[in-house]
Amino acid sequence: MTAIATGARVFRLEDSPPHRCADASGGQREEALEGRAEHAAKTPVRPALGLAHISLTFGGVAALREVDLDVAEGEIRAVIGPNGAGKSSLLNIVSGLYRPDRGEVWFGERSFREVPTSKLAGLGVARTFQNLALFKGLSVFDNVLMGLAHRVRAGFLQQIVGSPLARRIEAENRAAAEEVIGFLHLTEVRDRLAGTLPYGVQKGVELARALVTRPKLLLLDEPFAGVTLAEKRELSQHVRNARDSFGTTIVLIEHDIGVVMGLSDRVAVLDYGRKIADGTPAQVRTDPAVIDAYLGVAHETDTEFEI
Repeated sequence: MTAIATGARVFRLEDSPPHRCADASGGQREEALEGRAEHAAKTPVRPALGLAHISLTFGGVAALREVDLDVAEGEIRAVIGPNGAGKSSLLNIVSGLYRPDRGEVWFGERSFREVPTSKLAGLGVARTFQNLALFKGLSVFDNVLMGLAHRVRAGFLQQIVGSPLARRIEAENRAAAEEVIGFLHLTEVRDRLAGTLPYGVQKGVELARALVTRPKLLLLDEPFAGVTLAEKRELSQHVRNARDSFGTTIVLIEHDIGVVMGLSDRVAVLDYGRKIADGTPAQVRTDPAVIDAYLGVAHETDTEFEI
């Protein structure tokens, strides 16, 4: 007997021809169920994010070469590699800052030759940057609120006169900002100017601004760079909690191997623009090609910790 799962239902198909109902309608119903089960088994499920045959060159220098990558829904997916391996270029293609010479990017069932940056929020995609992009003269609360600027549907005049629609949208946005500030334990610095905060706390503010949109897909570009070990632990826990609480799918670029191995579900490794390994942290850690290209020194110097 073979069991085929389709969503929440399981159909069991006999290896031998199944018993047919005496009436024709019963037989037709049974055949229809079998047909649906077989179709579900043969129909591939697209990942939350997929990259196919991505290639990119700058002045004849290949930054990415035929890179394939899939990211499952609800997964924390890391991309690592030496400096110049193409990690940030890959993230820039996903977020629409670069156009690949070849290949496609898939967000669920939608594919793009060039990702439209203006539609990222509508696609449920948010991103943080390696170099902070905060408004340092604004408070933490206002920085987080800026993440919802694309949701302002009331017209300029409606906002000026304070129409019911404008007031409702503002109240919803402020409530969402307060919620994520509390979620990331930023309440104590809510009213502080972002530029006056320690660097690690600023990283948390940028993460909050990305999470306030409740994105389906969150792109993190070296979120742990330049922070202390204690701050890495806290930020790592926030990233995991975001996935667990909001169901956010996360793509992470990071140099700290200890963080990557403790946080990620799967790890892809780039070297000179090519993907040389892909698998679980345990598989990648022992891959000879990865050790030669990247981990030989890093695993001796980075501190791995449990999250």
